[in-house]
Amino acid sequence: MAMKTPQKAAPANTKQAQPGNQQASKDNFFSATHEAEQAKESPFFEGPRVQRKMTVNEPGDHFEKQADQVADKVVQHINQPKTPTATAAATATNSTPATATATATTPAVQKKEDKKEDRQEKEQNSGDKELQRRPIFESDGDPNEGNTLKRSSQAAVPDVSPQTQQKIESSKGGGEPLPANTREEMEGAMGTDLSAVRIHNNSEAAGLSKNLQAQAFTHGNDIYFDSGKYDTQSKQGQHLLAHEVAHTVQQSGGGVQKKAIQRAPTMGVASPVIGAGIKADAANPINTLSQAIFIPSVQIPDLKYNMMPSTSNYTFRKVNGGGKHIDEWNKIAATGGTFATEFETKRQTELGAAATSATYFLTLPNEKKGTSLSHIITGDVAAIQATAARPFWDAAGANVDGGYDVDHKVETQLGGVDGTENFWMLESATNRSSGSKIDKELTAKITLALSTMTMPAGQTAPDVDTIQKTYAITVGSFTKGLPITGQGRGWEKTEIQNGAHLKGLSFLSTAEQNKFKLSDAHRLQLITSERFGAMDGIQVPSGTVQTAGASFDIKGVQRKFGAISTRSAHVEVKDVKYTHQDQPVIMSTGSKGSATLEAFQNNAFLAPVVLADHEITPVPGIYGGRFNKASLKSKLSAGLTAKGFSPITIDDIDLDPGAGFVGFGKINTDVPFIKGSAIDIIFDADGIKIRKVFDTGELKVPPPFKVTASSLEVYAATSGIGVKGMANFEIKGLGKGQVGAKANSAGEFALDGSFDFDSKTFNPAQIKASYANGEFSASGDIGIPAGKVKGLKSAHIKIDYAKGVFNASGTAEPDIKGVKSAEIHVTYANETLVIGGSFVLDENIPGIQSGSGSVEVTRGPDEIYHVKANGIAVPKIPKINSQLTIAYDDGALTIEGKASYTAERVSGDVTVGATNRAIAADGTPSGPAGDKFTAYGSGKLTLKVTDWLQASASVKVTPAGEIEVVGRLELPSAVDIFPQKSIDKQLFKAPTIEIPLFAIPLGPRSIGVVATINGGLDFKASVGPGQLKDVFGQIQFNPSHPEDTVISGGAKFSIPAKAGIQLHADLGVGLSIGVASVTGGIEVRGGLGLEGEASAAVDLAWSPTKGFEFNALGEIEVHPKFTFDVNALLRASLDLGLFDISKEWRKNLASFSYGPDLQVKVSLPVHYKDGEPFDVKTDDIKVTYPDINIPEIAGGIADKVKEEML
Repeated sequence: MAMKTPQKAAPANTKQAQPGNQQASKDNFFSATHEAEQAKESPFFEGPRVQRKMTVNEPGDHFEKQADQVADKVVQHINQPKTPTATAAATATNSTPATATATATTPAVQKKEDKKEDRQEKEQNSGDKELQRRPIFESDGDPNEGNTLKRSSQAAVPDVSPQTQQKIESSKGGGEPLPANTREEMEGAMGTDLSAVRIHNNSEAAGLSKNLQAQAFTHGNDIYFDSGKYDTQSKQGQHLLAHEVAHTVQQSGGGVQKKAIQRAPTMGVASPVIGAGIKADAANPINTLSQAIFIPSVQIPDLKYNMMPSTSNYTFRKVNGGGKHIDEWNKIAATGGTFATEFETKRQTELGAAATSATYFLTLPNEKKGTSLSHIITGDVAAIQATAARPFWDAAGANVDGGYDVDHKVETQLGGVDGTENFWMLESATNRSSGSKIDKELTAKITLALSTMTMPAGQTAPDVDTIQKTYAITVGSFTKGLPITGQGRGWEKTEIQNGAHLKGLSFLSTAEQNKFKLSDAHRLQLITSERFGAMDGIQVPSGTVQTAGASFDIKGVQRKFGAISTRSAHVEVKDVKYTHQDQPVIMSTGSKGSATLEAFQNNAFLAPVVLADHEITPVPGIYGGRFNKASLKSKLSAGLTAKGFSPITIDDIDLDPGAGFVGFGKINTDVPFIKGSAIDIIFDADGIKIRKVFDTGELKVPPPFKVTASSLEVYAATSGIGVKGMANFEIKGLGKGQVGAKANSAGEFALDGSFDFDSKTFNPAQIKASYANGEFSASGDIGIPAGKVKGLKSAHIKIDYAKGVFNASGTAEPDIKGVKSAEIHVTYANETLVIGGSFVLDENIPGIQSGSGSVEVTRGPDEIYHVKANGIAVPKIPKINSQLTIAYDDGALTIEGKASYTAERVSGDVTVGATNRAIAADGTPSGPAGDKFTAYGSGKLTLKVTDWLQASASVKVTPAGEIEVVGRLELPSAVDIFPQKSIDKQLFKAPTIEIPLFAIPLGPRSIGVVATINGGLDFKASVGPGQLKDVFGQIQFNPSHPEDTVISGGAKFSIPAKAGIQLHADLGVGLSIGVASVTGGIEVRGGLGLEGEASAAVDLAWSPTKGFEFNALGEIEVHPKFTFDVNALLRASLDLGLFDISKEWRKNLASFSYGPDLQVKVSLPVHYKDGEPFDVKTDDIKVTYPDINIPEIAGGIADKVKEEML
């Protein structure tokens, strides 16, 4: 049933025209064929008619039937199984042919011509009460033709009271848009844009529904539900909603609004990859050294796929945007191109060549047909070009909810350039969806790739966050089909520069300005957003005094932008102050004012804020003005805070009629854990969005904690600030932990987690960790059970961290062999967990009298806990009083030191010790620790054998802890016993003797030759020094029992001796007659020598009671011959008167030996006894020398000479 106003019947010859491109389609519920069949008598989509009064449709009319048919098919479509392909296609965003141009929406059935009669009717009704141009459809019945209220009811058709009509009128345009997923599904099913649909689901809507006896009803784009009837999840609720949405399409002014066909955008620009020469591939998918990774495949939206410079083997690094893309776009889009020419052409076409002005007014074409404006753009050519740089309309002149965003064609997260060459304008809904979907897809594919990779040797897998931020990522292939929301509408930079978007606007003539009463002083016209061209009228209360130059107040305005919810950026204009000016001033310069705004009531994230004295700047030709964007930005930045978080800086902000605040900024967090990190905050049609993934370097933890990895993310949740992901941290050398979102944190930044000590050592090993109210804390009990750490039986430790102080306390019981008792405590100092205390040694360790020291548990380079101990011990070895050091490591207790040893006849340095390790052959501890302690040690001692003899000997410490010398004595190479003794003696002096030798034949005569001999024999001898050589001996010596010391062994007693007999003889030559002369001679020099060493084996023995004694006899005996060196010369001459006879003999005689066997011998008796002096007297030396007959030797020599010469 429908409420309606009687209307003039359509002319019989009126025919619904059908565009050729809108052929019958089974997929389109509002196809031309379907609608033409229903419209033979009453067209569904005639243009809006002026009505005097709202009426309610009759149940069962053809509008209701069509709506039911549509709803049936929509519910079927929504609930059928989805495939990625179907879902992607449903977005209708990316697969448009490149040759298609952006076109206006085309009704499935065109509205009838505006005949003369209709124009007359409109003129006649112009003076009547302002009436609704659209019907109200209510669901509980069926709508009737014309301008009716469509409802869903079988009850009698109710009358619409003036009060109900007024409430419906005043609520028009409010409400909330369809949920994104519901809208996407229904748009896909109906093939139409549902962005203008508004849902009213509050107490007022429920009251209106009850007044109309309806479950729900529709008026234009506004749908009102009774309580409990709005349900997008159940099939019944989906059917009711689809039914009402169908009514909005029926009342859309003449047909189904098709999604605009977009020309394919130009390709984007990617940044060059620094260091891309080293890139990963399928064979080598990751290299952490060159920071490169290979991802086989990544799915992206079709729209973005077509913009990629390459879709296979594409290498990129993420580009961090500078956040100045809007400013850069505004500059480049508002300069250059043919905008001014296009503007002037459009102005002349629509206003006439003569209609020039300093200020122009433009609006959306469809709004000119109404009685009030929702959008307006005003200013001169330059101002309009700047304002229109970011359009809020599409090419058909339809408003685009949320407008357009400056978008990177190639996303920066895919390596796109952050510059104007990569910018365009993309529908905000599509942009928001595309960016987040690509981010999730890329994260998922990197995670998947890491899970299947084998890391190269020596390399550790990085986390996903590190890869996305720093790695050169190579994608094997991009694929289409990633589903996104929105219609993907966009504007190219050149289109904006050249004014192509002006086709979606229409100039307001002077008459139209007057029609909309822009300068009427009875109504303030406020341009609440320059970007969105949003305009709102506020009635000046009757009785208000308006004096030129004086201001007046309008209290309780209550103009709302966006719905109040926990996530919305709701804004409400509470009061307005305006300076009244007369009409001429308003037309030339306008006037100023201010407003009080209240925002973020009941918001889960942001504290409510009141913006007083928000500036309203003058706009020529408008009684009202424009909200000053700079004032809005400044006041919000100064007063807006995130609950429990921090102040906010606004980078860009605007007022959207349906969403409230839209823009973005940063939360300058003062939460200590994340202080200094700027968190992005976005205000848009979907509400407030907060998202930030923190790097490890952005998380501030106090010492001794250190963040090692982070996937921690804050976001906008239903109840406030949400936290997800994890932050991993560690205390070096102690353990690792992680914290994540705290359950039931009521929108505050709070974290819960744990800290795990090394489970190989500790049990229990986990404590709780948390972050709340700006403080990091941790507490719990841990322990070290038996068998985990050598040397430690158990430990019980209490851990507590609060207010920046780390405390650890507890006790530990040692398990160290050789330790009698210990007291061990647990503390934390210098960023280290200290388990330590003191100990006392067991007195039963061999060779150790007592000892004590400190013990601690430390973590070694092997990341295993070890017990270390050190201290001082006193040895229990006679004559050794030095302190020894104690060292314990991994079960081995070693007590060792170097001590000075002094006793009777013995002194030196000895290394002594005791250990529970085995003693190697070299006398040092080696091998693993055992249960038995053994004393050990070694050194060298000097042993005074006699006053003149000292020996050094190696010593060792017995297992019982006593010093003992057992082994071969080490003595000097030679020990002097007595000095050298000399003996000089003349043995014989010969008289001069003449010896006839031979006759020398000289001619007829012989000359007799005689020899004269004189000479002598001398003896020289020396003995000594007497020495002990090659002394060897075995010694047994124990300082504890010196009376038992015994040295036994032997030595070689050596006495070097020299003895010599020197012969000197001179032989002269003489003649027995005087007539001849003989000159010449033989000089003989000979020597008999002895040189040797008297030696004898000596038996040595020493004991403390008997002392040292030895006996020996040394002898040297040789049998040499004289050795001669002879040079002979003989010259003879005979004087015979008449002549002389002479002869000369020359002979170089070699050395030769001559003489009898000779014996030379030296004997020396040796005796020594300890305590008596050792001295050798000359009288004790016996020398045996030969009896030498010099003449005999001389004669023999002469014969030898003669023999040699003659």
